[in-house]
Amino acid sequence: MEKLPDRIKRIDVMRIEYGKRKLCECHNPHYEIDYRNRLVTCEDCGAVIEPFEALYEIAKHYERLENQVQSLLEQRQEIANYKPHMVVIKDLEKMYRGDNYSMVPVCPKCGEAFDLKELVSWKNRKFLKPEN
Repeated sequence: MEKLPDRIKRIDVMRIEYGKRKLCECHNPHYEIDYRNRLVTCEDCGAVIEPFEALYEIAKHYERLENQVQSLLEQRQEIANYKPHMVVIKDLEKMYRGDNYSMVPVCPKCGEAFDLKELVSWKNRKFLKPEN
């Protein structure tokens, strides 16, 4: 067998390192896409993210996005259901139903208490006389 050389030349074009930590370790990262340079960066820590990794993280956290959309839809519904002219009626209903129906309204003119069942007629708002 031939004699081996004293110094063995290493052939390593590329080395794999498994022990390094990820550049971005943000819990809920916010990504910015640089279209011109084809880079994705984390707006929170500034790390450059491999685009596939960013896409994977977004897909993994789709529930967060879905929850945000659901929250916005609920907020939109609340705004659509808000009727400022009904605030007084809703307040009256809360007081009337509270404490086992023990509260009844009082007439603002004479000060006498009355049951809401006594309200039998209504007038158009345009006939309301302004108070002096």
